[in-house]
Amino acid sequence: MVAQEYDIFRRDAGTEIWVEAVRDFETAKTRVLELAAEAPGQYLVFSQRSGRVVSSGTVLASPAARTTENKDPESSESEQETLW
Repeated sequence: MVAQEYDIFRRDAGTEIWVEAVRDFETAKTRVLELAAEAPGQYLVFSQRSGRVVSSGTVLASPAARTTENKDPESSESEQETLW
């Protein structure tokens, strides 16, 4: 059995809600994007090994929404990007 070393949390109304555990940081980043496609918001990735939050970011739009909404080359992408 592979150890799950990272926990993913969703921040909702100032409270962190545990979502799931994953085996590595790359998987955590991928899962945050997948989760945010269903429920955009702020997510945290916590390392069980170090006992620290190793990443937090806000996903304001799903990847599919980004490709259809951001057609203006002058528009700011920072409003729709994941802040890692």
